[in-house]
Amino acid sequence: MTHYELLKSGESLLNTIRKNGVTADDVRYLEVYENLERMEREGHKKTFIVAYLCNQYDISEATLYRVANRMRRAITAF
Repeated sequence: MTHYELLKSGESLLNTIRKNGVTADDVRYLEVYENLERMEREGHKKTFIVAYLCNQYDISEATLYRVANRMRRAITAF
């Protein structure tokens, strides 16, 4: 498969991603966000969740909040 073929096969999805400002780098935060959601469902305190995840994934509080806000943002352009 060539670079062109890969892009062409996902053209529609990639255009939607681009129009909504989603970057390929966001994929590295999927596990962080999944754990954030799980811990919130389990009823842990927000301060504990933030401290735990920042330590676990070696990220800052600002990064964690930025990731959470991006992941929760609704997709608007199709």
